[in-house]
This record gives sequence, structure tokens and C-alpha cells, in this order.
Amino acid sequence: MTARVYARTLRGLACVLMAWQVWLVWHTSTYDASTVRWSCYGDDGCGTDQFAGVAPFVGIASAVLLGFLCARYLQRATVGAVVALSALAAAVGWYDAVDAGRVGLRTVTDFHVVLPVGNLSVADWLTVLWAVAGAGFLATCWGAVVSVRRTAVLRRISGRYATAEATLEGWRAVGRSRGEVVVTFQDTTGVRRQVPAVVERFALGRPVLAVYDTARPGDPDHTRVAVPRKRLLRLS
Repeated sequence: MTARVYARTLRGLACVLMAWQVWLVWHTSTYDASTVRWSCYGDDGCGTDQFAGVAPFVGIASAVLLGFLCARYLQRATVGAVVALSALAAAVGWYDAVDAGRVGLRTVTDFHVVLPVGNLSVADWLTVLWAVAGAGFLATCWGAVVSVRRTAVLRRISGRYATAEATLEGWRAVGRSRGEVVVTFQDTTGVRRQVPAVVERFALGRPVLAVYDTARPGDPDHTRVAVPRKRLLRLS
């Protein structure tokens, strides 16, 4: 096993373990919410020595760390996926608490997220959490579509297409954030190609790849510009 493969394996394992921690913490925060006993000290506020009382804070911190670890793989889908996972875990925690007889759907709780929120029933919390999970899912889908398009990953894994380091020359705006450029690269036969393409403005000044059809390397209709994913944390 090479050092690169070893590092990627460790990072993947870290993502799985952190996702499990996010699920566990948010599930605990709602499943044990009804058992938390708060002690108040006048103007000094309230506190508890039970983990469920601070679990949402730990859950937020864990979710942020999970997003940082997974950003390399999920890219623009990261935030939506982490939010959806956290909301779903909290919702399942409420359902499990109801099944265990700890609370009822009409039970009003003082579940703390960032600040104490009162006068909400379990049913209300479930409505909020499902709405957040739905929004997170939509954001995940949108982010995945954008990332796949920008990285041209589907073409890059196809045996029909090849990739080459490329440079972008010229810029003629054709929209708010898109413009026509000339993509210059060297194909597998060593021939220098210059192919017109339309790219997003953010690609300018960044390392890019030309993804082209090996049978028609000079065909603009079969050439795409891919922006490799940004490595937020390099382990190798």
C-alpha cells in the first residue's frame, strides 16, 4: 500500500467515524432531552451535568469537523449533507424517545439547540427537523450537480475520454459568470491542441484539465474543462 492510498484510507475512515459521532450525538440530544434536569442560579443562568444538555453544542462542533474532513470528497454538497445528517439524527432520536415512552408527540420540551427554546412540542420539533433535513437534502443535490459539472468526473472515469493539463487563453463574456476561452493542451499523441470552450469565470487563474474524446481530441463538442477539486487538507 502506497503512502497516498494509506492516507486516503485513513481519511475515509475518519470521515465514517466522525459521521457516526455526529449521528450519535444528535440522536442522544433528543432521545435524552426529557431526562435533563437544569439547575438555575439566579442571574448566572442555568446548567446541567448531563451530556444531553450540551449534546447540541457538541453536535454542532462535530458537524463542522465532519464537513472539514469530507469537503475534499463531497465538495459543494458538503454543507447540505452534514445539515441533513444532523437533522435526521435528531428527528430519529425524537421518534425513538416516543417509542420508548419517554415523551409524547404533544409533550412540550425545553430542548436547547444554541439557545434555550421553549414552548415547542415534540411534534413541532419534528416538523422543524424534517424541514431542515429536506432543505439539506436539496442543497446536497444542488451541490452534487454543480461539483460533477465542474470536475467533469463522469467523463474522467470513462475510458473514452482522456485528461491533460491545460491553460485557458482569452476571455469573452457570454453571460454573468461564463465566457468563451481557448483551451490549450497536449493530447496523448503529443499534438498541441487549441479548442474553444465556454467556462465559468471562477476557472480563470486556477489549474484546469482538458477532458477530451481520444477519438476526436480537437472537437469542441467533445471537450470539457474540468477544475480539479480543491484539497482543503492534504494528508499525503
